[in-house]
Amino acid sequence: MFFDCIENMKPKNSITIILIAAITFLFQGCDEIYECVFNINPELHDKPLEIGFVGERYFDRVTAEISNEVNDNDYFYEFDVFGELPPGISYDIDRRSVEFFGIPEEQGTFRFRVELFVESYDYDGYDGSPTCSDSTVREFMIQVVD
Repeated sequence: MFFDCIENMKPKNSITIILIAAITFLFQGCDEIYECVFNINPELHDKPLEIGFVGERYFDRVTAEISNEVNDNDYFYEFDVFGELPPGISYDIDRRSVEFFGIPEEQGTFRFRVELFVESYDYDGYDGSPTCSDSTVREFMIQVVD
């Protein structure tokens, strides 16, 4: 009796899975499924930033790419920086990177986060969902010493 019940459930579960997959395909389309299966996502490279010295020129950068995407130069990269930068340090956006520069004025450990949003062009304009995830965020730190 128990095994008959389990056997009867298998076709219903298979139909349910197929139905969910079909609905997902209809609402998301082939591109979005492809982007998620192949893990095409924006990525901020995880590297420690250089130590700064009070009164000395500072420069370092955080770089980005689209993982598993051959044409990642075809994307529009938009960055935001939130948190505390060392006094005297500014940032600028240079295509696929955020550059930190200046002359640190005081010592300390300064934590901030960088957020990356990506879009791509197609023939009709921007593609609202060019990757599986449209954004990513990563925490960074600049340490300034005397």
